[in-house]
Amino acid sequence: MIGSTARHIAIGALALTGIIHLILAPEYMGEQAYIGLLFIAGGLSTIALAAWLWLRDQAVAWLAAAVICAGMAIGFVLSRTIGLPGFHEAEWELSGVISVLLELTVIGIAIRPLSLQEA
Repeated sequence: MIGSTARHIAIGALALTGIIHLILAPEYMGEQAYIGLLFIAGGLSTIALAAWLWLRDQAVAWLAAAVICAGMAIGFVLSRTIGLPGFHEAEWELSGVISVLLELTVIGIAIRPLSLQEA
């Protein structure tokens, strides 16, 4: 479906973004519980998707990875611009910027296997 190098880059990006979110979850849990829970859900989801794509190169896994990564990236940008309910962060922390770059990497790689499904 996709070359092994690109797949491994996406797997690594998913795993790293998951680790970042799980490390930061307690901090955000203290600020706003639902944000912390979203960090935990996002972290566990991206790590699970990394494992799934490691084992099987399936379009549904690529779609789930792209959707979750898009949601996480959008959430980061919204929380720093217009804010989320009960939560507005002013700083664009390096960890968040790195996470968004990793998420965009996954989305960019996922475009190819998803576009091949339509052909």
